[in-house]
Amino acid sequence: MYARVSSRDQEKEGFSIPAQQKLLRDYAVDKGFHIVEEFIDVETAKRSGRTQFQRMLAYVRKRHQNAPVVLVEKTDRLYRNLKDWVTVDEMKAEIHLVKENIVLSEESRSSEKFMHGIKVLMAKNYVDNLSEEVKKGMYMKAEEGHWPSAAPFGYINRRESDKSYIVPDPERAVLVRNLFDLYARGQHSIKDLVTYAKDFGLTGRRGGKLQASNVHVILRNPIYAGEFYFSGVRYQGKDPTLVSRDLWQRVQNRLDGFPDTRPGPRNFLYQGLMKCGSCGAAVTAEMKKQKYVYYHCSQLCDDSPYVREERISEQLASVVLKGLQLPPEKLAFATRALKASRVDVVRETGERLAAARARYDRLRALLDKAYEDKLDGRIDEAFFARKRIEWEDGMQSAHEAIERYARVDHKVMDVALEVLELVSSAYDLYIRKDPSQQRKMLNLLLSNCELRSGLVTPTYKKPFDALAELAKAPNDEEAESPGGPVRHPVWLGRLDSNQR
Repeated sequence: MYARVSSRDQEKEGFSIPAQQKLLRDYAVDKGFHIVEEFIDVETAKRSGRTQFQRMLAYVRKRHQNAPVVLVEKTDRLYRNLKDWVTVDEMKAEIHLVKENIVLSEESRSSEKFMHGIKVLMAKNYVDNLSEEVKKGMYMKAEEGHWPSAAPFGYINRRESDKSYIVPDPERAVLVRNLFDLYARGQHSIKDLVTYAKDFGLTGRRGGKLQASNVHVILRNPIYAGEFYFSGVRYQGKDPTLVSRDLWQRVQNRLDGFPDTRPGPRNFLYQGLMKCGSCGAAVTAEMKKQKYVYYHCSQLCDDSPYVREERISEQLASVVLKGLQLPPEKLAFATRALKASRVDVVRETGERLAAARARYDRLRALLDKAYEDKLDGRIDEAFFARKRIEWEDGMQSAHEAIERYARVDHKVMDVALEVLELVSSAYDLYIRKDPSQQRKMLNLLLSNCELRSGLVTPTYKKPFDALAELAKAPNDEEAESPGGPVRHPVWLGRLDSNQR
């Protein structure tokens, strides 16, 4: 006796298998058969290789002399592919298809075998057609921006109004988001994330421990940031996201091994901030007597003595930060220059914002029109897929530009004015901070200072280099054109050619 259902869901419903068994047992009693073995599969029959089906074939072959009888509910319970049909036909067994009231054996008439072959082909056609319809529905769902398959890790499938969507898993979504956040910080390895998942009870779908490979797959999946790939095509998702696009990209950068994303030791306050002014090698630090920190050239060149950390701190405070302080008259000059350029910045930003929005709308219209042309058969699927990727990349770029320009308004100029005041009081703020906050402040202001003969020479980042030049410039270099904008040798009185 052989019974089969296609999926675990059908098995859990508890009706199909028991119903088949009762039908076949009643039939056996009615015909005077004694059932010697039962085989049950919970697998699809569209492909060969079912576990219990193969066991049944082996069992029947061992009893080929007695011409065994196989009881099955109907044709599509036994097979839905031609290979299994041929295999069963070659066994010389007697097949009883109970619901169809058909008995197949070597003595069956050719017309009966012919009709049975037609039913096998119809069963195969049903499976093929069902597969096509399912794929068509999945592609349509992906076109609409929704993930079309089983929910990725951190999501669950939910069905509403005859439509299925993915929604964040209330038990796993927050922990998945934390995996991205921890890795993006640059202080945790994949192995650390596996330990984190274990400690907080983040397990696989079947309750097993997450492995490093599972965590890596999660971190690489763009669906958490609003995009997904289906059949090799990228789609912009409309399902809820778990992480921002920026956070996801920072994780990808670190996974790709970009140098600025590799975590490095920061055991000493000024390590990584200076290089040797004589040979260009990195300046390293080491502890002496378990309490004193000294800095020196990593190549130990002749012009690089050991310098105490306290001496470095004094120089950074007195040379670097005091070098940014603007006297009252120069602070007033810089303030006037910024206010004079406010109108130009707002106008330029407005023009660029309008251009980005127009570019986005144009690409959106092209994509919508191409989709209609694809449905009407005027363009093929390959052309549409290629152009879709091109246009969506352009739309993403335009969208990022819109967001960037939308943030550049008059408030940016207000922030610039606040920065001027902040720089003028940087020294007083610095000496009141703890060491970790001092280092953050220096990272904001400086880039690769030089240490030579025990003296620190600062290299300011933009725009602080211009402020330092302005602080050093004599007052007679400042000039104002009558009736015109404020001008200065360091700051030209017009917009930079590179607005980025």
